[in-house]
Amino acid sequence: MLGSASESKKKIYRIIYGYWQSQCVYVATNLGIPDLLQNGPLPVDKIAEKTDTKVDKLYVVLRALAHLGVIAEKPGRVFAATELSQLLISNGSPSIGDFLMHITEPNMWDGWRELENGLKTGEVPFELAKNEDFYSSYMTHNPKSKNLFNNAMSFLTNEVVDALFEVYDFGRFETVMDVGGNQGTLIANIVKRFGCKGILFDLPHEVETAPNNFSKYEVNGHVQVVGGSALESLPKGADAIVMKYFLSVFSKEDSIKVLTNCREALPKHGKLILLQTLVPALGAPVEYPDGTMPALAAVQMMITNPGGYWRTEQEYKDLLSASGFKLEQVIPTGTSLTAMEFSPIS
Repeated sequence: MLGSASESKKKIYRIIYGYWQSQCVYVATNLGIPDLLQNGPLPVDKIAEKTDTKVDKLYVVLRALAHLGVIAEKPGRVFAATELSQLLISNGSPSIGDFLMHITEPNMWDGWRELENGLKTGEVPFELAKNEDFYSSYMTHNPKSKNLFNNAMSFLTNEVVDALFEVYDFGRFETVMDVGGNQGTLIANIVKRFGCKGILFDLPHEVETAPNNFSKYEVNGHVQVVGGSALESLPKGADAIVMKYFLSVFSKEDSIKVLTNCREALPKHGKLILLQTLVPALGAPVEYPDGTMPALAAVQMMITNPGGYWRTEQEYKDLLSASGFKLEQVIPTGTSLTAMEFSPIS
């Protein structure tokens, strides 16, 4: 009993310390310390000089990060890279560092401080904290945050596309439309891998960086970029629509609006491919092998979105059925992402 109680107490402490850890990693990444250490160990005074910080104050944070294994401390207050810090390096390509910075930046943390009030009033915590909605107003006024968000979404896509393409053949389709595809990393990968045509559809301010992104994949001219709102209407011309995480931002009612518009845009033989991380059913493992805990991510979605969150497989089936779709197949990818294929009900 004593051992069990002790382990329980340690687990509670780890949970309590959670935001201390993430904020230390955020500050170090924002200062560019993982990038500095990639070329070799540096003494703390040199790191302080390069980051315009106070040596003694910085040392306290770096020592904590060394104890967490994010970096390594050597004799003489010298710090070196580890496998963890190397993951946070961003050399112009989207990395987990962008995801970290997006999730833990101070403005996002402000939204979490309003979680309790949001539970009581039903309002969006981020909007309570910042007096503006996250996706349109805030992202427009904060280009650094927008860039972090775009790169974070691209990183998450790049993490799963190879596994997805191993189990799902987009080559069956002539034209695939990515609805809610942000700067187009997913559709660029699909077009490059399978040789089909592509359409990228998202809010106008979301797709404005897509052409630059497409040049990295050499698909400029093969993907049509269309700006608009999925709550209003979708362009026709695709025989398949793919949505990755997109429905997570919408309430049940708005999700049905989006899905109804998808059905109207698709031909009778068309397919809707929903790519989601599913919240496990009761009794199933709560964490995916890659460390994703969907139930926690669902709270993050609720922080920034009016009514949106990650759902269970059954909840997605119910949403699609209410929108005029029937389930054809559920395809695990071996990652935290699951592909669900639906057909319009005639």
